[in-house]
Amino acid sequence: MRKKGYLSACMAVTLTLTAALPVYGAAGPGSTGTAIPDGMAEATWNKLNDQTIEFDELSNLVRYFNPDVQNIADSAGNELSNQQYVYDEMRMSIRDLNDNAQAMKDSGATDSEKGMEIYLTLKGTAKVLDGKAQMLNNVIKSINSGVNKNVDRYSKTFSSAADQIMIGYSSALANRDVVQKALDVSMAGYEAQSLSQKQGMATEADVLAANKGVLAAQAALDQLDNTIDGLKRSLCLMTGYPADGAVQIGEVPQLDLSVISTLNLAADTEKAIGNNYDLIETRHGASNQTTTGVKNKEAGISEEEQNLTVTMQSYYQEILQSKIAYDAASTAYEKAVLEKQKADRSYQLGMLSKINYLQAQMAFSQAEGEKQSAYNTLYQAYNTYQWAVKGIVTSSEQ
Repeated sequence: MRKKGYLSACMAVTLTLTAALPVYGAAGPGSTGTAIPDGMAEATWNKLNDQTIEFDELSNLVRYFNPDVQNIADSAGNELSNQQYVYDEMRMSIRDLNDNAQAMKDSGATDSEKGMEIYLTLKGTAKVLDGKAQMLNNVIKSINSGVNKNVDRYSKTFSSAADQIMIGYSSALANRDVVQKALDVSMAGYEAQSLSQKQGMATEADVLAANKGVLAAQAALDQLDNTIDGLKRSLCLMTGYPADGAVQIGEVPQLDLSVISTLNLAADTEKAIGNNYDLIETRHGASNQTTTGVKNKEAGISEEEQNLTVTMQSYYQEILQSKIAYDAASTAYEKAVLEKQKADRSYQLGMLSKINYLQAQMAFSQAEGEKQSAYNTLYQAYNTYQWAVKGIVTSSEQ
């Protein structure tokens, strides 16, 4: 099942497993003096640093500006710097030892037995240090490779969460118009009841009931606005922007629906098994070098692969079901468009009352909102499936 909402993640990692990456934008998008990451075009970097969050920018925004990812990068960067400092000091010592040995040889000091003994000691020490330096360099490379993979994992995890937040924001926003229309209808009803009371055609209880409807509709709108604001603040925090900043949120991308029919579940499941970070960790885990340990490890891997296969099937079915629901919502929307056009004409000709016209508008807004929400649900299902192929499963199914 697709996980609704967003993932609130606090990743606890050890120093050697954290990210050894340069910190480009720890202060957040738009900060001055931050370097452009290697391999990124200046235009792309500048677009990341504007005041609009686009869906296709989320992964890069999280990678370079998410505070948690940057903290991981900072910690690992400091550790790597310490290791590199030790390595550099060792190389300098090796150079000095070799230089001193060469100087003794050039001066003729090695002609004596004592001088040769010192010379050989210097060269031997330099050789031993060189071996240790090579080992340390290999360790540095190994740590650097490992932590880069680890940061890649956490960056993708946070990015998939940011995707869900933005989709949720779009759905909430799509429903706002219909809630606003409901408030407009309630207010029109209250005005009509108030006028009828003055004319002796409605009671005070009727007016109070209409006013209660207005208050309920206003409360619903306020609650939805709070939800929209909360999702926007969460998205800003996930991408490094100030929570209360004047940031614009882009739209959920338009999916080419024909790609759904081209999905290859078997091939995608194989990729998901190969890319899944939990499975990779299990494969690289220790087996205690015993027959029982090896069998237990193989059994664990097989079980995780089977669970992931079931999860991929569930994600795939959800895409298909969401597509059916979206098609139905699209058909209902097309019908609502015709009904709205009819209501517009009738209202212009004075054949429809204001409250009935507002009700017709609300019905249209509801159909429009349901279509957008159905699309967002479809896109979310497709997005969740694609993240699973890339190795990120954010639900508890696997």
